[in-house]
Amino acid sequence: MSATKIEQLLSNETIALHELVKELIVFEDLYSFFRNNSARRDAVLAHVQRTVDAYNAGDADARYTLHRSLSYIYETSLYIPDKKPVYNQNDPILVEIQRELEAAWEAFEEARMPELNDVPEDPKEFERWLRHFVLNHYVADHPLYEYLENDATFEEMREFMSEEITVDTRFDDLVAFAQVGTDGTIKMELAENYWDEMGNGKMEEVHTVMFNHLLEELNLTNQDTLLNLMEGASWEALACGNALLNNVLYRKNVYKALGSLGALEMMSPKRFDRLVGGYKRLGLSEQAAMYHSLHVAIDTRHGNGWLRNAVVPFVAADKDIRWEIIKGAFYRLHTSLDYADRLYKRFTENKELVNA
Repeated sequence: MSATKIEQLLSNETIALHELVKELIVFEDLYSFFRNNSARRDAVLAHVQRTVDAYNAGDADARYTLHRSLSYIYETSLYIPDKKPVYNQNDPILVEIQRELEAAWEAFEEARMPELNDVPEDPKEFERWLRHFVLNHYVADHPLYEYLENDATFEEMREFMSEEITVDTRFDDLVAFAQVGTDGTIKMELAENYWDEMGNGKMEEVHTVMFNHLLEELNLTNQDTLLNLMEGASWEALACGNALLNNVLYRKNVYKALGSLGALEMMSPKRFDRLVGGYKRLGLSEQAAMYHSLHVAIDTRHGNGWLRNAVVPFVAADKDIRWEIIKGAFYRLHTSLDYADRLYKRFTENKELVNA
C-alpha cells in the first residue's frame, strides 16, 4: 500500500469507513504518515464523525461500518504476524478511530439497559439472582435454536455457522484475555476454563480443533470461503463478537467481561443441546457434533463455577461491582438477541416464501 493510495482513500468521502480502516491497518508506515500531518488526521476523524452521525441516526449501513471497523481494529490484538498484519496494533490513529466508534456504540448499549431496582447486594443472593435473570431472559432459549434443532435445512445450518465464526469460536483467547490481572480463586476458575478449552492437554480434544470438524462437514473450511463469509458477516454478528472483545481487551472492563462471558456460559448448554439435535437430524457425524456435545456438560459446570468462584468474590469485595457485571451480561444478552432475531426472521421468512 502506497502513501498515494492512502491519500486517494482519504480524499474519497463516499468510501465506507471500514474500507478505509482495513487499508490503514495494513499500511506499514502508518505512524510516520500521520505523525506530522494534522490535515490527514483531521480527514480521517471527519470520516469517523460522519459514520458516527449516521450510526446515531439508526442507519443500518452505518451499523455495519461501525462494527466492521471495530472488528478489524480488534483483530490487531488477536493474531500473530503469520496470520494477519498486526504491526499497527495500538497505532495512535487507529486507537482514536476505535475510541470514537466505541463511544457511540457504548452510548447505544447504555441507552437500552433496563432499570433494575431489585438487585441484591449479598454476594450469594446476587449469584442466584444473576443466574435466574440470564436463564429466564427471552434470548436464553430463543426460537432460532428451536428452529435449528427441528426445521433448519443444511444450507441454513451452514449459514448460521458461518455467522457463528465471527461470534465466539475463539473462546480460549477470550478467557486468556479475561484472566489477565486477576488472582486467587478467580484466576483459578478462569484457568480451569481455559484448560478445558485446550482439551486438558490433548491436541485432538482442543475445542478449536473439534470445531473445525464441524466446519469441514458444513463445507466451510476452504480459506477463500471463510474469508468471504467473514467479510460478509452481518452487523449483528459482528456486534455480538465485538461485545465480547470490547469487554475482555480492556482491563477497565474486566467486571463487564465476567458478566458477558458468564452469560454466554450459562446460556450455552440449552442452545448447544438444540444444535446437537439439529446436527443429528441433518445427518452430521458425531465427530462434527462433538464440540457442542461436550459443551452441554462443560458449560453447565463452568457457568456455575464462573458465578461461584469469579463473580461472588468480586461482589464480596465491592458490592458496586455487580452493576458492571450486569452491564456486561446485557452486552451479551442484547447483542445476542439482535443476532438471533435477524437469523430467525431470515430463515422463517424463507420458509414463508417457499410455502406461499
